[in-house]
Amino acid sequence: MKKNDCRIVFSDIDGTIITSDGVVTPDTRKMILEMEKDGIPFVLTSARSPEGVRVIKRKIGNHAPMICFCGALILDQDEKPLYSCQIPLDTAVKLKRLLENEFPEVCCNTFGFEKWIVDDREDAREQREEAIVGFSAEIGSIEEAFAEDGGIHKFLLMGEPEQMKRLAVRLREAFPDLQVAASNAEYLEVTENGVKKSVALEALCEKLGLTAEQAGAFGDGESDMGMIATAKFGYAMGNAPEEVRKSAKFVTCKNDEEGVLAGLREIFG
Repeated sequence: MKKNDCRIVFSDIDGTIITSDGVVTPDTRKMILEMEKDGIPFVLTSARSPEGVRVIKRKIGNHAPMICFCGALILDQDEKPLYSCQIPLDTAVKLKRLLENEFPEVCCNTFGFEKWIVDDREDAREQREEAIVGFSAEIGSIEEAFAEDGGIHKFLLMGEPEQMKRLAVRLREAFPDLQVAASNAEYLEVTENGVKKSVALEALCEKLGLTAEQAGAFGDGESDMGMIATAKFGYAMGNAPEEVRKSAKFVTCKNDEEGVLAGLREIFG
């Protein structure tokens, strides 16, 4: 692979660019900054909110666009919105009412741009999520919090595995125009239909005058599979599930073994 074949790299965060301890290793950081000097952006691409992505971007110290909420929001290198796909607020309110009436034990997180609204910050599941992303949610009403925006980017719903299976079926039945995906057995992500990391990759490449044939991508989850398949240099992490690894063009080491760094060295030599 020649250095000039790849002009942009996209990377998932959790289980990919960061270790199990939430660290970006010094050598990985050094490689990313060297790429940036050569005009090759390293784009963090995550289900996280902008601030959740920003926490990791600060650790790296690079200056590049960000893809948030699994592709529902793209921010340019100066963090101005390039693309936004929201669930209309009236639909979001209806979904929230369904949760309150039929699944009151489910923990609901509502995200839009920089806002993260929850019902109870004392809930252990909320506290665990805050610890993972490194900043705090706010208690509030989604009708009030997102009135000016007119919509939200994502629901993150947390509960017991069997309960979440039932909830997924109910939401798909009640809201066929929304996308309901399990990020793990206890988490459901709800976005507008068509929100995908692969779509965001292609949209950002187009904005920058590039193509997917000039892109690299790294990921470890089912939500990363399309992104990995779309990029010419698409890598699954060694710690990814077998289905993800089998679907990828390339497989690198685990996140705790500097898998992204190993892949970047293969791409750029």
